Parts: sequence; structure tokens; C-alpha cells
Amino acid sequence: MIYYNGERTSWSEAGLSPETLLGRNWVYTTINTYAHQPMHVALKLHHALGSFQTLYGVRPEVTAEEVAGQVRGLLYYGIYPEHGNTLNLYLIPNQDGGCDTLLTHLASTPYDGYSLLSLRPQAAIANYEIPFEKHHTAVSLTAARFADDFAIRSGAGIGLRANRAGTLISTGDNPLYALRGNTLLTTAIGKGARPSAERDLMARVCEMAGVPLVEGELRVDEIGDYEEIMAFTPVGIQMVGSAGDRLLHSITAHRLEPHLRALTRQGILR
Repeated sequence: MIYYNGERTSWSEAGLSPETLLGRNWVYTTINTYAHQPMHVALKLHHALGSFQTLYGVRPEVTAEEVAGQVRGLLYYGIYPEHGNTLNLYLIPNQDGGCDTLLTHLASTPYDGYSLLSLRPQAAIANYEIPFEKHHTAVSLTAARFADDFAIRSGAGIGLRANRAGTLISTGDNPLYALRGNTLLTTAIGKGARPSAERDLMARVCEMAGVPLVEGELRVDEIGDYEEIMAFTPVGIQMVGSAGDRLLHSITAHRLEPHLRALTRQGILR
């Protein structure tokens, strides 16, 4: 079951061609849910619609209320479990110069709302550049999945993206953070990082927890100086267990964890 241009339908009834999904550089956002209720939809749309307008010159007429209703409908009629589910909303440029919307179920998770993910994978660094790197697109998602596949083939579990300048940017399409001393650091947007809902939400959690967060530049050649490395994903905080020979702690991640429940409550559209 999917929602295509606001209508509940199936893949076969929608008649979507491979060219629609594979040949167009769509913009996407991943929406997390709690008990079938989508969270922070307005913030997700703010970034996704802004990206589409920047890339294609048109701002799609999609509202948070519409998307939230589609999320609830898809989960209810699709008989998905009531614990955590994630869905992808795709904004697809069409041949008329406008935008088609596609909402699909991505995965069911064992988490209720935003959580501290239990796994702490080993990380491998993947060096790559992507066009239009400030946006979540088909290209960025494909590159992110390839980087994770590279990490797995290298004996690790997650890929850390670094650019040609040796700056650590993200884990896939998710913003990256590292602890040095008592301060949590992240690469600034001007240094290659991407504005995103996840970046905004991590800043909010750090403020709740009283954890200093500073924008600067995470460096590959300084990775041995970091005590913790983590990402904020659409599901919550992903800790990294090790990077190379460097074993990493998780004290700050656990300090942030109690505030993820408040972030979940704040995100539900009433």
C-alpha cells in the first residue's frame, strides 16, 4: 500500500514506471512515528519543500496536516504494528514542471518514538562527494547506501562520509557529532554539512540536556582525539562503537537519552 499524489492505492494500481523512481532525482524525507502518529512533520516538510524549490524552482503545495493524515491512513489500512514505523515521503519532479508525491512504508522498528539505538557499530570512513550535497535526494540516498555497503564489506557496520578536504560530514544522510572534552562538535553547514530536520532536532535535544554543541569542522586526521561519535537519525541517536583502532565511549549519548521522550511528545501533530 502507498499514497500517490494524496490517494491511497497500490503499486500496481498507481502504474508507476521504473523511470519515475529510478530516472528522476527526487527529494525525500524520512518520517518517524509513535503509535501510528507521525512526528515533526512540519519540520520535515520545511526542509524537503525548501530543497525541492531550490532544485526545481517550484514549491509543492503539500501541508503537514495532509501528510500526517496519509501516514496514519497508510499505517492503519496497511495493518502495521503500533510500535515504531518509518515512512519515506518522496517529492518527484514530473514532466509538467510540478511535483508528484509518493508516501511509502520504509520499516518497522523496535523503538517507540525517538530512542537511543542499542547497536554501536564499528565505522569505516568512505570518501566521496555528491552533487547538490545540501539536499536529501535520490543521489545522496544511493551514495549513503553504497557507503554503508562498503563499510560492511570492510568488516564494519556503518560508513562515515568524508569529503576530499578530509572533513567528516555525516553517516550516510544523517548529521554526525563527536565529543572532545566536554563539548559536542559537528561540522558546520559552511564546511559541507547539510541543513536538515535531524540536525535541528539534535540541537534541540542538546539544549534540553545542557550539552554544549559547537559547529566547526570534524576532521578525519583528528578522529583519534574524539571520545564519542554519534549521529542523529530519523529514529534517534546512533552511537558508533569504534572508528579504526579508536574505541569510543557513549556517556554523552546516554546523557541525551532521557530527553528523547520529550522530543517524541513535542513532535506529534495534534
